Amino acid sequence: MKDIRLICLDMDGTLLDDDHVTVPPRNVAALRAAAERGAAVTIASGRAWSLLQGVNAQLGVTRYAVLSNGAAVLDVTTGEWLYRRPVDPAARRPILSLLLEWGLPFEVYCEGENYIQADRMEQVVSSALSPEFAQVLRTCSHFPADLNAALEGKAVEKIHIFHVPPERRQALLDKVEAWGPLAVTTSFSENMELTAPGVNKGAAVRALCGKLGLEPEQVMAFGDAGNDVELLRWAGWSFAMDNASAEAKQAAHYTTGTNREGGVGMAVEQYLLNT
Repeated sequence: MKDIRLICLDMDGTLLDDDHVTVPPRNVAALRAAAERGAAVTIASGRAWSLLQGVNAQLGVTRYAVLSNGAAVLDVTTGEWLYRRPVDPAARRPILSLLLEWGLPFEVYCEGENYIQADRMEQVVSSALSPEFAQVLRTCSHFPADLNAALEGKAVEKIHIFHVPPERRQALLDKVEAWGPLAVTTSFSENMELTAPGVNKGAAVRALCGKLGLEPEQVMAFGDAGNDVELLRWAGWSFAMDNASAEAKQAAHYTTGTNREGGVGMAVEQYLLNT
């Protein structure tokens, strides 16, 4: 019998339906049954914790949350931050100023919260992946008048740029390299996600497993995109969704159904509940 003790779940394109908000019933049922069997259900998301409250409520059994592509790990039960790798403020300040100057839509994840400069709110919200998620951004974000000032003295986890025009992408990467070092990843077409060097979901889950005394063979992981690759390579039971990128499929040990048909639930049923 498999000794799977931790189940790590990417959100968009993986656990969630195409509205980027709803957890399909098959996934909810399978994960709740897995939790009853002793598996710690763990969100492993690019998002900040404030943007995951609806998902957490739907699941009802979340034990840990790996956030901002692995920049932070939260013990959901106790509220304790178990791991954090923040962006250097010396890099954060000029990058945010440049993004504001260029008029690009972006948000900043900081200490579990989401920040959007007030005069860019409509631009950013209109860039959301769905109307349903746009409402999440409106209701679960902070909108300071001066974003850089609001972040002073705080641990910034991630800068998420919704859309970088192709003709400006290399110029932005050059600036990031000059002001960094920073890690650069993507999770959907034309976005860009900036974190501290070495930050990824795999590193964060390894750190969590070190605290819990777990081995890769005791971890089940699901993902669909580039920011899931390190986790999918490391976990002993890793699954790429049928709708995943080629990169994610190559990194994973197995594949499962699409996010729309409850592919997470399918794999949990087959490999954990029915064994």
